[in-house]
Amino acid sequence: MKQITIIKHIFLLFFVIISQLVDSQKLGIPDLEYFNRRQYEAGTQNWKINESNSDLMYFANNDGLLEYDGVNWRLHKDMGDIIIRSVRCIDEKIYVGGYNEFGYFRYDSLHHLSYMSLSGLPQLKSIGNVWTITQWDNKVVFQSELMLCIYENDELQEIIPAKERFISVFLVNGMLLVQDISQGLLEVRGKNAYPLPGGQIFSGMNVSTVMAIADDKIVIGTMKNGLYLWDLQAIQPWNVEVAPQLQAANIFCGTTYADDYLVFGTIQQGVLIADKQGKLVLQVDKDKGLINNTVLSLFVDKEGSIWCGLDNGIGRINLKSGISFINGYYDLGTGYVMDFYEGSYYFGTNQGLFRISQKDFYNPLKGRSHFKKVPGADGQVWSLYKDENGILCGHNLGVLRVRNGRAETITPSSVNGVWKFIQIEDNPGLMLAGTYDGFILLENIEGNWKFVCKVDGFVESSRFAEWDENGNLWVSHGDRGIFQLTFSDDYKSVDKVKEYAFSNFPSNKMGLVSKINGRLVFIGKDAYYRINADGIVGKEDSYDAFFQAGHYPEKLIEDRFGNIWFFMNNNTGVLRRLEDGTYKKIEFPFVPLKQKLVSSFESIFVSNSNNVFFGIEDGFAHYYVLDNTNFRLPFKVHLRSFKGVGDSIGYVLHQSTNKDTRQLVIPEYPFKKNAFTISYAATFFQDKDVEYATDLVGPDAQHTSWSTQSFVQYTKLKEGDYSFTIRARNRYGVEALPLTFKFKIHPPWHRHIYAKIIYLILILITAGFVAFIFNRRIEISRQKEKLKQRQHYKAKEEQLTNEALRAEKEMIRMRNEKLRNEMLFKEKELANSTMNIIQKNEFLASVKEQLKRIKTLKDSSEIAHKLDLLIKKINKDLDSESHWEVFELHLEQVHEDFLKRLKSKHPELSSREQKLCAYIRMGMSSKEIAVIMNVSYRAVENNRYRLRQNLGIESGENLSRYINSI
Repeated sequence: MKQITIIKHIFLLFFVIISQLVDSQKLGIPDLEYFNRRQYEAGTQNWKINESNSDLMYFANNDGLLEYDGVNWRLHKDMGDIIIRSVRCIDEKIYVGGYNEFGYFRYDSLHHLSYMSLSGLPQLKSIGNVWTITQWDNKVVFQSELMLCIYENDELQEIIPAKERFISVFLVNGMLLVQDISQGLLEVRGKNAYPLPGGQIFSGMNVSTVMAIADDKIVIGTMKNGLYLWDLQAIQPWNVEVAPQLQAANIFCGTTYADDYLVFGTIQQGVLIADKQGKLVLQVDKDKGLINNTVLSLFVDKEGSIWCGLDNGIGRINLKSGISFINGYYDLGTGYVMDFYEGSYYFGTNQGLFRISQKDFYNPLKGRSHFKKVPGADGQVWSLYKDENGILCGHNLGVLRVRNGRAETITPSSVNGVWKFIQIEDNPGLMLAGTYDGFILLENIEGNWKFVCKVDGFVESSRFAEWDENGNLWVSHGDRGIFQLTFSDDYKSVDKVKEYAFSNFPSNKMGLVSKINGRLVFIGKDAYYRINADGIVGKEDSYDAFFQAGHYPEKLIEDRFGNIWFFMNNNTGVLRRLEDGTYKKIEFPFVPLKQKLVSSFESIFVSNSNNVFFGIEDGFAHYYVLDNTNFRLPFKVHLRSFKGVGDSIGYVLHQSTNKDTRQLVIPEYPFKKNAFTISYAATFFQDKDVEYATDLVGPDAQHTSWSTQSFVQYTKLKEGDYSFTIRARNRYGVEALPLTFKFKIHPPWHRHIYAKIIYLILILITAGFVAFIFNRRIEISRQKEKLKQRQHYKAKEEQLTNEALRAEKEMIRMRNEKLRNEMLFKEKELANSTMNIIQKNEFLASVKEQLKRIKTLKDSSEIAHKLDLLIKKINKDLDSESHWEVFELHLEQVHEDFLKRLKSKHPELSSREQKLCAYIRMGMSSKEIAVIMNVSYRAVENNRYRLRQNLGIESGENLSRYINSI
C-alpha cells in the first residue's frame, strides 16, 4: 500500500513537472470576430488585406475596395465594376490591382478618397489580373500572371515578363522572389528575374507563401506539395510535425506573427498556426468559429490581430490576448469547477462532469469528442475534491465518487445538493461537506470516503465556509448574515451557533467569507472586515490601496502561489504576489472575460504559474501569462463624415502616422444649411465598446460625455467659427490623441455685414424723415396746446370755484349735523341721568323707610335679619342689569361697535368678562373697577388673569393695549 502511494506521488509529480515545462499556448479558441457580406455590403470573397498609416483596414473585394474604420464599412468602386485582387498601403496611398487595371487611391485636400490609374500605357492594356502588390527598395511592384511592373514615383521603371506564367511574388529578407510555373522560384535583381539555386524544384507547383524564420532560413509553402526549407544553400522538404497536415489542407497564403509563429491560410482547414520548429500550436477552422474554411488572405494588424479574407466573409482572430475559450464548439455547458488529477483534466458543468487527458487537452487539434462525459455524473456539478484516493464530486444529487472512469453516489437520497468540501485540519480522516441545508459528515475508511451522518444543529445553506485559527467554522449566507459554528468533538453536531446579522457591519450589506493569508476576511459593500476572537467587528484595510470605496470586489480567492484573484462587475483581476510580499494589481489581460463569467458562481483553477482557467457561461476560459503584452498601445480616432444639409459627400479627416494631421480646407456653410451630421470612429479593432466624447467650441458651444455612440448631430447653430473635437478611449483606459475639425457658419442674409450697412443707411434716412415730421408736428401741437391750455385754464377756474362753493356748503351741512347729533346725545344723557337720579332717590327713600322700621324693633336678631335683607337689596341695586344697559349704551356711543367686535372675536367670554373688558377700555384702574363691580381688588386682579388666558394673550403682552386694538 505504501509503495502504491509513493508511485502515485511520483506519477503526480511527473505530470506537474510536465505541465510546467509545456510552453504557454492557447488551450482554447481565441476570441474571434466574423463579418459577413450583409454587414459590409460587398462581395463574398476578399483576396488581399492591408492597413494604412491611419490604421484603417482595406480589403481587396470582389465588388471593389472595402474600407473598415472599426465602426462602419465603406465600399469604393472608383475603378469600375472589376474584381479587386490586391491591395497594399504605402505611405499615404492605397495601391490596388484588378483585371487589366491597377493604380492607387489617395485622399485629396478635402480628404475625399479618389482613384488614380497607373495602367494607361499601351503595353499594359492586357496585363491580366494583378494578384500581388509589394514595396521593394522604394519601388512599387505590381505582379500579374504575365509580368512584373516596377514603378517609382508613379513612373513605370521596368517590365519583367513571365517566362510562362507568374504565380506569385514574395519579399523576404530583402529579396524579391517570384515563381514562374515553368521556371520555378526566381529572384528579381535589377531588370531581370534569375533562377534561384535549387528553385527548379517548384516548377509545376504552386508556391503559396514564403516566410523567413531566420536570416539564413526560409520556409516555402506550396499549395499541394507541403513545406520546404531553404537555407540559402539548398532547398529540401521541411519534414516537421505540421507539414503533413498542411499538405492535406492545401496552403493558399501565409504570414509570420510577432517573429514567433508561422500562420498558414488553407483551403480545407482554415487557419493553422505553427511555431518556428514546425510544431502546430493552434487551428481555427469552421467548426471553431471561423465560419468558412477557405482562407484567401492573411494580414497581421498593428494591434496583433490576424485578419482573414475568406471565401465568404472576413474573420479577425485576436491572437494577442492571453485569453482563449473552451466553449461553443466543445459543447461542455456552463462552467462551474475544474481540476487536474492523475494526468486528466476534469470539468464540472451544469451538464455533468467531463474528462480529458492532458495529452489531448494540449493537442491543438482536439475536438469535442476528446472531452468524455463521466458516466453517472449527469446534471449540475458544484465542486470537486481530490486526494491520493480519488475524486469526490459535489453534485446536485449529493456526493459522487469518481472511480475507474465512472461516478457513483455515496450519500443517501435525503442529502440535498453539495456545494463544497471542507477538510477538517485536526482530523484528516473526517471531512465536512456544505449542502443546501447545512452540513454532512464524511469519513475516510481504508481509502474510501463514506457518508456518516447529517450534522445536527445547523440547517442553513452552506456554500461559503472557512475555518478560523480556533477551530470554529465561519459560514456566510447571502440573506441571513454570517454564522460562527462550534462543532462537537466528533463533528456530528453543532454545539454553538453565533450569528452576526448584516446590521453588525457598517456597510450593512455583506458578501462572502474568504481566507486570505491565513486570515478570515468578510467582504462588505464599501470595505473588508474581520471579526476578532471577542466577536468585535473591525475594518480590514490591507486592500484599500487597490480598491475604491463603494467598488470592492464581491469575491476573493487566494491561489497556492499567494496571488489573490478578485471578481467584480462580472469581470476578474488578480493581485499578483511579488517576491517582496507586496502585490501588483493586474486587470487588463482579463478584459475579454467581461460579461462572460457565471454571475455569483465565479470559479478559478490555477493549473500552474502560467495557466489559469475560469468558468464561463458557455464553458471555460484559459489564460496564459504574456509578460510582453502591451495593453496601452496607442490608437487613432478619425472623422469619417462631416455633412451639412445638401452635402452628398461629407468631409473626412484622418489621423496619420507619418505626418501631422492637418485640415487643409475649412468648410463654410450658409445659414440655411445649418444642420450637421457627424460620424467618427476609432481604429481599435479589439473593442466594440470604444467610448467617444466630443466638444463643440464656438458661439454655440456644446459637449457630450463619454458614450459608445459614434455620431452626433447639430441643428440651428449660431453663426461664427467653430472647432469640433473628438476624443476616444478604449477598454484599457487608453485615450487616442484628440482630433479637431474646424468649420464656419455664415450668418443669415438679414444678419450679414452688407445687410447691416443697408440697415444703417435706411435707419439714418428714416431717422431724418421722422425728425422732420416730428419737429413739424411738435410746432403744430405747440400752438394747439397753447389754445387748449387757455380753454382748459378757464374751465378749470370755473370748476374750482364751483367745487369750493360745494365744499363749503357740505362743511356747513356736516357741522350742523354734528351739532344736531351732539344735542340729541346730550338730551339722551340728561334723560338717562335724570332717570338714574329718580331711581336712586326712590331707592334711598325706600332704604330710609326700612331703616325707620328697623329702629323701632327691639329684638336684636330680627334687627340683624332686617339689616341683612337691606344689604342684599343694596347689593342687588348696585349690580343691577339696568345700570349696565345704560352704561353699555353710553359705551357704544363713545366707542362704536366695540362690544360687537369683542363678542365676534371672542364669543366664549362671559357677560362679566365683557364688562371687565369695557371698563379696561375706558381706562379704569383695578381699584375703580372693584368699586363699580362691588368686588374686592384681589378679585379684579384674578379676573384680569383669567381674562388674559381666555383671550390667549401671552406673558409679557399688555392687556389694555390688546383690548384697545379690538
